[in-house]
Amino acid sequence: MQHTLTFADVQSVKRLAKQLKQVHPELPHGKRLDLAAAELLGVRNYHELNRRFQAVIDQYLDSPSGPNAVAHCLYCDFRFAADLKDDQREHRENHERIMEVHEITGYRPGTYVERETLKKDGHTKARSAGPLEDRIEGALLILRGWFDRSYHSAIEAGQWRKHPSFEVYVAMMVPYIEEFLPELAPSLAQRYGRTPGVIAHGQTNWPLQ
Repeated sequence: MQHTLTFADVQSVKRLAKQLKQVHPELPHGKRLDLAAAELLGVRNYHELNRRFQAVIDQYLDSPSGPNAVAHCLYCDFRFAADLKDDQREHRENHERIMEVHEITGYRPGTYVERETLKKDGHTKARSAGPLEDRIEGALLILRGWFDRSYHSAIEAGQWRKHPSFEVYVAMMVPYIEEFLPELAPSLAQRYGRTPGVIAHGQTNWPLQ
């Protein structure tokens, strides 16, 4: 197998295994998964596919040693006890949700650390004495940090397809920006529009439907 396994690869194998029930009704589901994995991806069986896919997921883990150590996934931002099976399963489910969205849309919302960096850099720029364009860029960095947290919450709730795009989200946040960064709000409104009443004042998360 030359390419890195994706979430879509694994889902394709599962779909083919279901279809193979018509051809091989005598085989249990596990055997049909083995056939599908071999046919689509050239691996010996589904167990090998699952093991390789787990390695793709685990490459992002920051796992300190020692008792009571908490593993942290730098991709999906999940923290868990790496030695607990239930935690491992919950991490994989969370990771796969983010992977699916990333593969479909090409976008992965930032982790907590990444979001905080965006907001910190944004505050510095937005409140500087620099040119207006630079300050607007700073405001957009802050908004990107907020957007990513909101989008991440929508993914966890299974509502990411309904979540507004960044541009639409900015328009929803302009009423808040009018108080937060009043001197920059008119420029943002001119570029993105102004959509009051969707996101509650003082909040930054799009309301889950």
